[in-house]
Amino acid sequence: MSSTAASASVGSDSGGSSDGGETGTVPGGPGCGFASAAFCETFDAPSDHRGRAVELDARRWSAARGNPQLATGNGRAIAAGPATITDCRNDLPSQVFPDQDTLVCDANDDIASPHLLMAVGAQNYGQNSYRIRQPFDFEGRTGTIVFDAEGYVLNGLLGWISLEITEDPTPLPSFAILGNDEGGPVPRNGMQVQFQASCPGQLGSVGVRFIDVSSNYHDEVFPGPEFTCVAGAKGKLNHFEVRVSQQHVEVYGSPYADDGVSFEPAVLLHAVDVALPFSRGWVHLTTHNHATIKYSQDDAYGATEVIDAWVTRWDNVGFDGPVIDGGREFEVGDALVAGTDAWNIPGPVMDVGYRVPDFADATPLTLTMPGVDASGMGRARLAVSMWYLLGQDVPHEQYVLHYRVNEHGWHERSFDADELALLATGLIQGELGQMLELPVDELQAGDNTLQFATSGVPQSYPPAISAIDLVLAPG
Repeated sequence: MSSTAASASVGSDSGGSSDGGETGTVPGGPGCGFASAAFCETFDAPSDHRGRAVELDARRWSAARGNPQLATGNGRAIAAGPATITDCRNDLPSQVFPDQDTLVCDANDDIASPHLLMAVGAQNYGQNSYRIRQPFDFEGRTGTIVFDAEGYVLNGLLGWISLEITEDPTPLPSFAILGNDEGGPVPRNGMQVQFQASCPGQLGSVGVRFIDVSSNYHDEVFPGPEFTCVAGAKGKLNHFEVRVSQQHVEVYGSPYADDGVSFEPAVLLHAVDVALPFSRGWVHLTTHNHATIKYSQDDAYGATEVIDAWVTRWDNVGFDGPVIDGGREFEVGDALVAGTDAWNIPGPVMDVGYRVPDFADATPLTLTMPGVDASGMGRARLAVSMWYLLGQDVPHEQYVLHYRVNEHGWHERSFDADELALLATGLIQGELGQMLELPVDELQAGDNTLQFATSGVPQSYPPAISAIDLVLAPG
């Protein structure tokens, strides 16, 4: 199947470039090694249906980009730096920014088929995450997710890949288990597999650092076994399988294949008994950039040159189970405002987020979501990534996000008790995935105007919003 992404949507204070608009499709049939795949993506060619996911089909993929540490520092709004890429396509530059960081590459000497390239130029603790817009259902069964990916780990302080399943379609699922590790948006209810481990004496090998289960934001971390890895190599693909039930998770991996196609049998990398608080969720593919610029200044962490971004390749992503149909999604594009010098990235950068003003200001942040069709839908929610400056003089209980659509009345979203408990740990760095309820009858066919403001939130480093999706469900 082909996939492509395209432009961004409009914003009152940005030069956005993506079109946004409707998402949602009903894949099915055999593929990705399944006799009957609920979802399968083989990244055969760039898609004509463009959105934040660039060359992936926006009807199938929701893309999000983030860096939770001081996201609006130095006047920026979630900035990504340049990413050096090689061996993708002849029509591409050697360095890319959003929205050229998600590409369908031609076959090459290491991967004998077209494939996806993700390039994460955001630092401290950047990630690009791609949510499949079709739920994965494993109620009463063990479901299987498969993917080929560049598991290569040079050092866990540089970059790695992960897979997440979240009950809500919130963007950028991550973890926050130690200081600066990673301090990202913990999902309310979710399961993560972090392929961040490498075995001593096996350069580039990949294993599971941990499986993380979150229940109402409370983490339970299951560390991976020591010295259990498969061989990895830069630019080459491993094959992975994740088998999931509500009671048990198993992760398998194959050593890299020289041609990216012919893999050895997968071996067990990690297995744990769990208590997942959900049986249907959203699958995310993620590439992490912990801090490549900081940790590649010398060879202490394995780098032989300065690494401006963490780049990974993926192919043949699929899962089994029933095809869950009937919902619709629409999106707002990234801001795509070019600038210079984020606090942690010298030189040119690209902002993907929007700063959110104080509610007392005359002008709220105003964005357009194009092409909406809510006919026949019974529930509407916005899924967003919000960054707030935390730990200041204002109690978190007083933080309020105000939002409205099409100039209807304002809605208020304060932190709930579980979010406040998460913030009280001091482990997250301000970025949260949040769901915002909307009355369906406030939506209109076609373009919809969204407005956002905050009150009680410090503006010394203003809050920022990104990765805005409208998620509709049948009545």
